[in-house]
Amino acid sequence: MTQSPTTALSLDLCQKGDRLRIVDLVAQPRFGAQDEQVTLRLKELGFLPGSQLSVIGFGLLGHDPLAVQVNGTKFALRRAEAAKILVEKMEGEP
Repeated sequence: MTQSPTTALSLDLCQKGDRLRIVDLVAQPRFGAQDEQVTLRLKELGFLPGSQLSVIGFGLLGHDPLAVQVNGTKFALRRAEAAKILVEKMEGEP
């Protein structure tokens, strides 16, 4: 049986209330030489491929920070950090 291809998008493009699954963490040129350290820190916090998360909300006028919940813990991320996290929407799951 073949699976239908999933469409991954970056977390910073998601909407409030979205339930998501992390697919991967990717390079973000905005962090320059510090990109690997930012990736490591996100992984240490639990932003790992396969983890489920939900978008709780956004800062003033929809800008920074982006509030998410992953593994039962709430985090506030800058949009540049959220752009590093590729996710897929979880359809039809409670």
